[in-house]
Amino acid sequence: MFNIRLPTYQTFFVLGMILLGFSTSPEDGGVLSFGTPFFIIAILGFVPVIFRYWTYMDWRFFLFPLLHILLIVAMTVFAFSPFQSSVRAFFNVLGFVIYLGLVCSFLSGRLSVDTLARVLICSGATLAVYFIVNFCFSSIELGVQQVILERYVGGAMSLPWGASNTIAQVLLLSAVSYMVLSERRKSDFLMFGVIVLGICLTFSRSNMLLLFVLFFFVFRFRQLIVLGGLSCVLLAAFFAYMVMFAGWDLSGFDTFVSSRTNVEILATGNGRLQTLTEKIDFLMIHPFEPIGYYSSLFYFDLSAHNFWMTTLIEQSAAAVLVSLGFFFFIGRVVYRRDRNVFFGFLIIMMALMVEDPHFTQQYITSFWVFLALLVGFGCAEKDDGVKSEQ
Repeated sequence: MFNIRLPTYQTFFVLGMILLGFSTSPEDGGVLSFGTPFFIIAILGFVPVIFRYWTYMDWRFFLFPLLHILLIVAMTVFAFSPFQSSVRAFFNVLGFVIYLGLVCSFLSGRLSVDTLARVLICSGATLAVYFIVNFCFSSIELGVQQVILERYVGGAMSLPWGASNTIAQVLLLSAVSYMVLSERRKSDFLMFGVIVLGICLTFSRSNMLLLFVLFFFVFRFRQLIVLGGLSCVLLAAFFAYMVMFAGWDLSGFDTFVSSRTNVEILATGNGRLQTLTEKIDFLMIHPFEPIGYYSSLFYFDLSAHNFWMTTLIEQSAAAVLVSLGFFFFIGRVVYRRDRNVFFGFLIIMMALMVEDPHFTQQYITSFWVFLALLVGFGCAEKDDGVKSEQ
């Protein structure tokens, strides 16, 4: 599928990405991705490349992510549950080192942008297949009504490491990566289609809407019509098969759909507006008292479902400014290279305003890899790689 040769340590990285969506369960004593050991081995190979090429990096693509990581690590000291916070901080450090290794691999000429994009797409397609299979078997065992209602962590639709919304966010990163490809093969489109089906089956309204917007930057109008018709036929065939041969009972499905399209619920963002207001009230009283990394769930029972508000509450305004600086410079180089990919980047930024996926290992790792992909893509046209703009 890839038709490429990779150094051994990059092969371990690829294996880690393929296995990223599979993990142990809470009943096993904790949730850990099966890809973690492969990432650790890959980092051992990345380190020499980083030491050799990091001085050639544009300082903005090194300093801002470094400050981002340092603030996360520092804020674990103030966390409500230091152990749980430190685990997530560890995976962020792991992701940061992988990010550096990938960017330096671009500089060394050992990795191409298209190759990394295909790794992300293949990782997303593998996760989508895993989710779809789990969705089908759970529906056969428990009934489709129960599955579509249990979208929360630990529910019938979820995977051991995340709820359906979080899964959709990870898949969305892979979907946007499809835009980066300079040459799209049939296998790329097939994997993209599987990812799209996975996102649709999560029934995540925000991610499905963002996916719909993404289509306008990926396909031409005529292609959109064909794709839309084909998608409807495939979904209809899928549900018809599951009803006739797998024993699905769709009674009550219309009630679920109406609940997902209720105007009053949509107006409040399904409770997001209320929890966001709660965080704003807290900030008015404690403007300079961050509660610590990954502490929102313990203080408020619900997170803000917004990356920026959660970062502000947990890590202070300094962390927000660092993240803004980092994302701004990435967006700038991508915008100068390709407007469509830039809008794909904006879609990911919008997704972070309606969810808190950045506390799961799967999203943390995929997001750092996605950022490395954008840095490599935005600077690929320069002879000096990821160098400062003249």
